[in-house]
Amino acid sequence: MEFSNNFTLTRHTKAVNVLAVSKLGALLLTGGNDGWVVLWSLTSGEMIQEIYSPAAGYISAITWTDMDDRGETMFAFGASDGNIQMYERINDALFEFWSTTIGHSGAIESLAWDPNYCRLASAGDGHPQVWNLTPDKTFTSMVSQPEKQAYVARTVHFYDKGASLLVSYLESGDIFCYSIESLGSQMAQKSVKQDHCFSGNTALDGNYLLSFNHVILHNVPLQISVARQSGLLFVGGDDGFARIFDYTTGAYRGQLDHGNHGDCITPVVSHEGHSRCVVVTGTCLNGHSSVKVWGEDDVMLKEHATSLPSSSPLTTLQLIQFAIICILVNVLMHALQSGAFSTLYILLQHVQIPVVWT
Repeated sequence: MEFSNNFTLTRHTKAVNVLAVSKLGALLLTGGNDGWVVLWSLTSGEMIQEIYSPAAGYISAITWTDMDDRGETMFAFGASDGNIQMYERINDALFEFWSTTIGHSGAIESLAWDPNYCRLASAGDGHPQVWNLTPDKTFTSMVSQPEKQAYVARTVHFYDKGASLLVSYLESGDIFCYSIESLGSQMAQKSVKQDHCFSGNTALDGNYLLSFNHVILHNVPLQISVARQSGLLFVGGDDGFARIFDYTTGAYRGQLDHGNHGDCITPVVSHEGHSRCVVVTGTCLNGHSSVKVWGEDDVMLKEHATSLPSSSPLTTLQLIQFAIICILVNVLMHALQSGAFSTLYILLQHVQIPVVWT
């Protein structure tokens, strides 16, 4: 499967940290070190809205928080000040600020949304937190004293239809599995350690299934996105491109050349819809940061173009025969009009014109 660059989005003046594609795949949210959250159209590549929050610091996490099938109506982002801000729009207007929640004492490392129970999970200060969304669109914490680790709580993910939460820790490589209803008691733990960046696959019971290497030059955390229908896994990189792997086997499938040699391509996200996969990558450098949108190459059109019928020798021969007949008819008509038909008839008796009929 090949991907080509559909759009290059340039607005952020500093590193792009986070990306989020809406449920319907029409909108993209980007956030960066410049304190801007930007809303883009994935259909046209146009910028729709800018939200600036200078007091919040840099934007460190972002997620859509849709409550119904309409999608694209609410989102939340976390920043370096530890707070979580909620935005909402009504009747397809621009998004408006709705609420601020004091989340963690440090930067919000990750956000995840569960549409089943309308809950938001966050990671920061070495621990996760789960928030209930109230009717007035504010968040209340479910855990009064969450278990804190000595490592950076890097990512949070809901699974089991929102009944459980996965939390990964950066330095140790541990992954903790919690039951939401009894958060604080550890259900399962899986520790995976490698000397460099890797991607792995674990079953929900914590049994090891598969891991494969992804060599990097610098020790930086990279984001991963999985396109299950396409069977692909996308990983950021630190040398100007993101890599594509087979999700099942770990085989290398290609790369997305985003920037120059040495550029750090940290944020990456994918979205599948209408039998097509869209991938978004971002640069994590100050001064020339950009976001690129990648789409699948239209293989069907290419195959159709290469299979168009070409002119055959038989068709060319028929055209020549038709031209000869037209010339003869024209000569005969001219001879009849000039009264020289008898002379032409005598000449034609001594000339043989081969004509091939098919």
